[in-house]
Amino acid sequence: MRKFHKLISTVLATAMVMSLLAGCGSGGNADSASDAGDGADAAQEGTASAGADAAESDAEDSSKPVLDAVAENVQTEVVSAVAQPAESMTIAIPSASFDVAPFVGPMPGTGPFTWLLWAKLFFPTSTAATFENGGMQPWVGKELKKIDDATYEVEIFDNVYDSQGNHITADDVVFSYEKSATDGQFADLQSVMESITKIDDYNLEIKLKDTMVGRIEEILSNVQLFIVDQEWYESTSADERQSNPATTGAYKVQEVVQGSSLTLVRNEEPWQTEPTCTPQVANVNTLYYRVITEGSMRAIGLENKELDSSEIAGTDLSKFYDEAAGKPLDGWSIFYTPPVNVQCLFANMDSGVSILADSLELRQAVFAALDSVEIYYGAGLNEITAIKTNALSAPSMGGYEEIADEGYLPADLEAAKAYFEASGYPQGTEITLLSSQSLYTDSVRSVIIAQLEAIGFTVNSLAVDQALFLTYKNDSTQWDLIIDSKGSGTGHVVGLWDGLFNPENYTNGSVCFTHDDHLVELLNAAKADASAENMKAFNDYIRDNAIGKGLYSFSKIVVAQDGVTELPMANPTLPLYGPCTITDDYVSVVGN
Repeated sequence: MRKFHKLISTVLATAMVMSLLAGCGSGGNADSASDAGDGADAAQEGTASAGADAAESDAEDSSKPVLDAVAENVQTEVVSAVAQPAESMTIAIPSASFDVAPFVGPMPGTGPFTWLLWAKLFFPTSTAATFENGGMQPWVGKELKKIDDATYEVEIFDNVYDSQGNHITADDVVFSYEKSATDGQFADLQSVMESITKIDDYNLEIKLKDTMVGRIEEILSNVQLFIVDQEWYESTSADERQSNPATTGAYKVQEVVQGSSLTLVRNEEPWQTEPTCTPQVANVNTLYYRVITEGSMRAIGLENKELDSSEIAGTDLSKFYDEAAGKPLDGWSIFYTPPVNVQCLFANMDSGVSILADSLELRQAVFAALDSVEIYYGAGLNEITAIKTNALSAPSMGGYEEIADEGYLPADLEAAKAYFEASGYPQGTEITLLSSQSLYTDSVRSVIIAQLEAIGFTVNSLAVDQALFLTYKNDSTQWDLIIDSKGSGTGHVVGLWDGLFNPENYTNGSVCFTHDDHLVELLNAAKADASAENMKAFNDYIRDNAIGKGLYSFSKIVVAQDGVTELPMANPTLPLYGPCTITDDYVSVVGN
């Protein structure tokens, strides 16, 4: 797999020097297929050359911990409440863009605390959580009853009150859904839900347009769903909703300093005295969130005891974790978020526009040349923080285990050269690679380009800012290959594929301009019945026709002082500090 490792290492070193001379920072990650992704730039901060230099020894060290050793499991139990809540905890927010008011669009800094403020109908304990596997915990919703494939009835608790004492009924839930869809950017709600109607004060009917696996779970638990009291919302100003929101979660807002800090306090009179879901557990009285956008400064804040917990960059892991021993250093706890997005490469399939669309051999040459492990080393990741994907899916998505194949599109330099020769195209054939400057570093691009040019391509790199990327990716005349980060709103692999290849979502076929009736037939079969057979048929078709390739997924790393022993996640890469499990002698190191 590492036949041209020395070439890649040289390219990485050169690219890193050029990046430093140009003042280029490292990129983050975002989910282009759903609104699930808060920025995961911390995982990619630091030097890619260090990852490349370590690649050879890492590959030889079978005792080294790897990401797939921390695979996500569906949780069915609510975390335990402590007898005596901790007084405080101070946490870093990696983005200055946040908002505590309901019905705001997705903002990078909001994710870590929105689940503590605003209740949903149900809480998903993992990406793959369903009602069938017990991963959906009751919240405002008490019980779900399936009438038929497209119709559900939801009973809500009759004792739901917000932090200002307003009683929540079915009317408020209907209002909340309507506002979440129109103002809160609840992703594609109006295209997948036919209606939500009141049956009586504590019962609702939901009708779906789309009965795909995972869809009802997404609708009942979306991060952009805010359940509020209608009368409160309509009688308050925007400033009041920001400074003193009537929250339905376990915490209230004490103070907001926009772009700088946020203080949340435990609701001492919660409507759920015996929580039915993890976010309703409040094991810390006061949560102090501080904006620290630089990954290196977050690590310094932890070391200087200015923070109790923070997300860190992968290159800072050695400050808190003994890789040789496979355990945290004294004084620290380490938590990994599930790898929920998949980094993908797609070939332009618009016939007559891209040469790749009209040559299967050229596309096969591309995918055989791509070494996913070398690419994630280029991102500054390693086996602890990243995992090569064995399907067009992220490992934590529902359905991944049924389709994953260890032999999935292996990197093979000689095979790649043979495919290229069989295509009949000359050495030096030009193709254009489109990428986002904010999602991927120059080092990542350099690795991909080196791998492709090693077999005969001449690659033109079209690296643009995110705004232009969002335009160019839908224009088949701009690129032959595109690298992008993709996720699933439903948490299931079929939801990912539907977002990528359902022609109803695109003006030109799909994410990569496919116009393939059989592909759509296979997709619809998987949507109608997400059996292993149907899912494998779709994934195999994408693989065999070299349409797209899942490269790798990665986790964010969260460090906390060792008094924090368990850290639940929501959505599912957002740490929930309110219900974290702490030792009896836990005290904030910050001293708030």
